[in-house]
Amino acid sequence: MTYTTDQLRTLSIIPHVTGLFSVFGSGIIIYSVLRDRNKWKKPYYRLLFAMAAFDIFSSIAFGLSTWPIPRESTGVYAPLGTVATCSAQGFFVQAGIASPFYNLMLSLYFLLQVKFGMSERQISKRAEPIMHGVSIIFALGTSFLCLGMNLFNESSLWCWINAVPNDCEQSYSNGGQFTDCERGNNAEIYPWVIFFGPLWAAVIGTMIAMGLLIRFVKQQEKKMGQYQFARKTTDNNKAASRATQNQRKEEVRIRTKQSQLVTHQALRYVGAFYLTWTFATINRIMQAVSGTSYFWLMALHTFFVPLQGFFNYLVFSYPKYKRWNTRRKQNASTTASSQFGYSGSTNSITAQIRRYSGWGSTLTNNRSEPKGGKCPHDANKKSGSKESGLSNQNIQQHSVDDTTDSRGQSNAVSCLCDLTEMAATETHQDGKEVPDERTSNVGTKSNWDVDIDEIDDCVCISLRNISADRS
Repeated sequence: MTYTTDQLRTLSIIPHVTGLFSVFGSGIIIYSVLRDRNKWKKPYYRLLFAMAAFDIFSSIAFGLSTWPIPRESTGVYAPLGTVATCSAQGFFVQAGIASPFYNLMLSLYFLLQVKFGMSERQISKRAEPIMHGVSIIFALGTSFLCLGMNLFNESSLWCWINAVPNDCEQSYSNGGQFTDCERGNNAEIYPWVIFFGPLWAAVIGTMIAMGLLIRFVKQQEKKMGQYQFARKTTDNNKAASRATQNQRKEEVRIRTKQSQLVTHQALRYVGAFYLTWTFATINRIMQAVSGTSYFWLMALHTFFVPLQGFFNYLVFSYPKYKRWNTRRKQNASTTASSQFGYSGSTNSITAQIRRYSGWGSTLTNNRSEPKGGKCPHDANKKSGSKESGLSNQNIQQHSVDDTTDSRGQSNAVSCLCDLTEMAATETHQDGKEVPDERTSNVGTKSNWDVDIDEIDDCVCISLRNISADRS
């Protein structure tokens, strides 16, 4: 299909804009990881860093659009380059295959951590080297292979795998007897072997990983429902029996909450993955089958593919935006309460804390102070601060010695806080502030190392021997 001059100009300009957005987004991810040493220690952020680094190089290549294409090329708007610049652009475009691979690796990371219970240290030693090795070696290996075979040439939108001239006879079509291609012999085969084939293999792998992860979360939700049902139907007044039921219920609740958060974040990366490559794959299939393509499909191809880094940035930033928006609404609600005398719900936050901590059951009436120290929640109460003691502080994780209640059960008091965010507070009937109920990272660090920047707030909780059983 022959395009008009205006259409060619549009196809050339679109990647200049979208590629710039992607470079910006990937740069923010890299800066966010590098400036925080604690993030760099975590495999999740190292995988993100590597993906963003490849996104930057490929986004720059996409953003150059038709400029690196040799000047003598026809049917292209504003070609300004040479064979060398075209080969360089094609090299980095092909190297961008690492980004879909890293999307797959992130899905596997979430699966290993949530379903199989692997800690960050175990993933760092056993899985992460393989993840980086497969992604980097394949991306750079295929890029150098194509470069050595002179496969990078003008490919209508930018330089990538193509034959010169476009209508030359390639040797695979005549049993390898001859070819009249100046460059890029058999270029019709290689895009599917070294790019779109592996690309959609990564898609299938990601779908399988997400399916297993979602299935596990559903099982956790079902298990939680079973414990809730058992608690409602059990006619047993013994305190020990109720404590056991509560303990198991809280264990399942905590694990289900964490699993849901991780699954949602993983699905966002998968959504960005599909949005980036669906139109590009359809377009290349049409070009391979019919030798042409519709303008609107080409435009969608040029719009979405360079935006992969920007989409990943949006997913990366979503938890922070969610926290900011929640705090904004809470501040507005607090202001309205102070102005109009609205006291809010008397049980929304308090009930949540009691539900997660067990203070409403085994520790409400018989709670002793920890031997090894006090939770900041209690310590700050004595220092004259408001009841929560956490509303305006950055407090690291505190874990104190076990204490024993009147029934002889061991209770570990822990405080888990987001190290980079202030604990959100809410005003209640008594006029005091208490921590927000969101406890997305509640759990012992030995059992859970989930850190997807989703930790919302800080609450002091009582964890009653939550086990690491992940059956």
